[in-house]
Amino acid sequence: MQQDRFIRMVRYSAWYDLLATWLFVLPWTFTWIYTLLAWTAGSLGLPGAAPELEPMHVLFANLLGSVVVVWALARILYPSVPLGRLDAVARLLFMTWQIHAVFSGASAIILGFTAFELLFGILQLMPVEAQALPVREQGAAA
Repeated sequence: MQQDRFIRMVRYSAWYDLLATWLFVLPWTFTWIYTLLAWTAGSLGLPGAAPELEPMHVLFANLLGSVVVVWALARILYPSVPLGRLDAVARLLFMTWQIHAVFSGASAIILGFTAFELLFGILQLMPVEAQALPVREQGAAA
């Protein structure tokens, strides 16, 4: 993949993260989105449970949301190959724990998020062509 295309993809994945997690940052917005996701899963008849929220659930969701939003902003403002590679590792970890949660009885609605983790994780692990260095002009002083 060409480096400029890779950098754009790092930004796209960051925008996805920002859109998918900004509601996790505050207790009242997380409670609202969690209720909506649980209702959607129930309406679709998806397997798994979405348990009643406890204060510890909300705290950890808010911590996760805060970190992911800041990480997304870093990749939007300063996209690079190293940040894309680190993001790929984070996505593979997230994907692993999401699948573990579903196999442990969590709602299968989580797998919608897992699909994006897999997609962006694979894309950000693809080889990147080295950018060519600019050629010096003939006769330029060394």
